[in-house]
Amino acid sequence: MNLLSLVNLSLKSDEVIEILEHYDVKVIYDFDRLRENSPDVYWASFHEAGFGFRFNEKQVLDAIFMYILPRRHYQPIDARYAGVPFYRNFAEARAAFQARAISFRNEPDGEGWIKGAFGEHTVHYEFNQEGALNQVTVMTADA
Repeated sequence: MNLLSLVNLSLKSDEVIEILEHYDVKVIYDFDRLRENSPDVYWASFHEAGFGFRFNEKQVLDAIFMYILPRRHYQPIDARYAGVPFYRNFAEARAAFQARAISFRNEPDGEGWIKGAFGEHTVHYEFNQEGALNQVTVMTADA
């Protein structure tokens, strides 16, 4: 399994359905309850595997949330499934982006996060107060 390869796939694609069935995960429809004209989204939470999916109003997978450390109901993800590198800390991530000439943004007043642009998707790395990698979010460039 390579989670990165799933970005931009339809909720009803064979690849996504296979993962949903493998983990016996239900998709939750999150509609605009307050009538604020916000788009409807769909969520799939893989607590035991350490990741979650968000599908946009067109039912396209536009965000994957990967939990490196235990968080709420999530166990840590197995890094082999991510499809993106995991950096131990902010400095390592920034050095890797700079070495590969990857366009990035980071927290202006600290080292809490860094986000790299990879064409059709972005990868957002979040670090905890101790400086350790805590969460990785892959999103479509237009999400």
